[in-house]
Amino acid sequence: MRKFSALTMFCVLMLLFCGAPQESPEVEAAKTEAKDEADFYYATLGESELQSLIKAMPVFKAEVEKIDMEMESADGPQEFAAMLGQYSTLNKRVPELDAKLRNVGMAWEEFWPALGKTYMAVGAVMMDSVMDKMKEEMQGVQGEMLKEMMKGMEEVNEVYKGVPQGNKDLVKRYMKELKVVME
Repeated sequence: MRKFSALTMFCVLMLLFCGAPQESPEVEAAKTEAKDEADFYYATLGESELQSLIKAMPVFKAEVEKIDMEMESADGPQEFAAMLGQYSTLNKRVPELDAKLRNVGMAWEEFWPALGKTYMAVGAVMMDSVMDKMKEEMQGVQGEMLKEMMKGMEEVNEVYKGVPQGNKDLVKRYMKELKVVME
């Protein structure tokens, strides 16, 4: 019994002081790729890129509507990025999507990053507007409920903090066209 207790104690100490085994290079590469993919949402959005996206968006929507696909909801900040991530592989699920997008001047490899950056910029613009309006309307109001609401809004706003101001300004200039194609 003492040997078993000593062996158990030794194993526990080894786990505590040696840590978990290192992950394989493949797992590390997958994590890096996922981080890099999420980072492109915060890259600079060019005006010609946005114009091409606006032109290609009706083709994209028409093709995606042909498949019956249940997307994750975007109930929170982390879920929003996960929802966008589902769109990143649609070219594999929708036959000839890339070819049809190329016909209107924007290949999938260009379309997808432009869509991600645009969605993030639109979300940031809308969040800025909501935050400004809330702060204005709630000026002078105090209370625990207000603090909780503002805390929740700040958590959501954290997702959009990395969006470049230039992307937000560009999206504001094209908001009318974006509303039409993104409905």
